[in-house]
Order: sequence, then structure tokens, then C-alpha cells
Amino acid sequence: MHTDFPTPSAELIPLTGNARRTPVLLLDGSCSSLDLQECADLRLNAARGLLQSLASIEPGYADERDLVHFAQAAELLLTDACDLLLAARTAMRREADG
Repeated sequence: MHTDFPTPSAELIPLTGNARRTPVLLLDGSCSSLDLQECADLRLNAARGLLQSLASIEPGYADERDLVHFAQAAELLLTDACDLLLAARTAMRREADG
């Protein structure tokens, strides 16, 4: 288990996928653009894997609830990835100026 976490910064950005008014999932906008892009890439690849699995299911073999679960998981992963890529672009601008 990874336990070497950086000290939280003032650049904590709530993820769009937070289900509550008080955000509990935050990303650290002070991270490097590369770290943010790599995290986005993990989520994009996970969503792609889910959608590839969904595409390979024979019609009639998937339960309606399973399809909803696939779609919800893919949507959450893609939303996180979009938030991370936006933060990565901001970090790239910061890094270029600094």
C-alpha cells in the first residue's frame, strides 16, 4: 500500500463526480502536469476496458442492471479523467511560466 503522500496544498480541486454539496474527493492542482496526465490516463484506460467489455457482451445476455452499472462506472471514470486533464493543462501553463 502506498503511504508516501505529499502534504495537502491550497490547490485542492473538487472532482465533478462528488455526489454531495461538500466535496470529499479532491485532486491536488499543485501536482506536476505529468502526474495529473498519468492519473487521467489510468482512468481513461479503465473506462475503455469497461466499454470494451460492454461492447463484447452478446445482445440478450446482459441484465439491464449490469448495463446501468457499466455505464455509471464509465461515466464516473471519464468525468474524473476530464477533471484531471483540465488540471494538467493548468499545471502545464504554470510550469511554462515558472
